[in-house]
Amino acid sequence: MALSLLNPRATFRYDEHPIAPRPSSLNGIVLGLIDSSKDNADVFLDTIEKELRIRYDIERVYHIKKPLSSEPADIPKEFFNTCHAVVNAFGD
Repeated sequence: MALSLLNPRATFRYDEHPIAPRPSSLNGIVLGLIDSSKDNADVFLDTIEKELRIRYDIERVYHIKKPLSSEPADIPKEFFNTCHAVVNAFGD
């Protein structure tokens, strides 16, 4: 019986899907926070928000919380058009 070794990593093609440009500074930005509704995701995001507000002059924070962790987030277009940087939290 022959054994096969499978690689579970997906191939990501950066040339087709480049990483979004990063802001040069977090001062004056609108920060987006997406809570997955899993345990402790809110604790993580609260801590991130607090620490970033201490270090930077964050203009505003736009919060989104998924109703259920197993469902996709309903993210309004305003979120995409407003936020300069986003933190997406997963818990557990």
